[in-house]
Amino acid sequence: MSIVFAKPVSENKSAASLLVIRIGMSFAFFWAGYGKASDPAGFGMMLQNMAGIPPEMATSMALMIGIFEIISGALILSGLLTRPAAIFQTAILIGAMVMFGFDFTMGPAIWKDPTMLGVAIGLVIYGSGKFGIDSLISQKIKTK
Repeated sequence: MSIVFAKPVSENKSAASLLVIRIGMSFAFFWAGYGKASDPAGFGMMLQNMAGIPPEMATSMALMIGIFEIISGALILSGLLTRPAAIFQTAILIGAMVMFGFDFTMGPAIWKDPTMLGVAIGLVIYGSGKFGIDSLISQKIKTK
């Protein structure tokens, strides 16, 4: 029972947990972004069909979304600009849910989006934690 009713987690364990969460979230956005950036025409076609995006915009928009997903994944992984990157990811996830609908039994792996949305919101609230570049910058500012 001591595991269930354990004392609060130490600061180092909380920071390590945030690092693990950031690694998982960055992998998800790297993977999704790579898929879009490597085949913008394919994702662009989905944007046309499901969201009614005009064909002349769809491929460029798909490429842009893919590149920004890769960049936000890199920022989350490094712990640099974690909150702004997580805000972008929150917007992307809400957009996906709006575009594909809220029936989480259908769509391209749409069941994962509510979970990832919760993680992104958590990163907006908590930031990178102790093991991120944001924390190093914050410490430098405090010592000046």
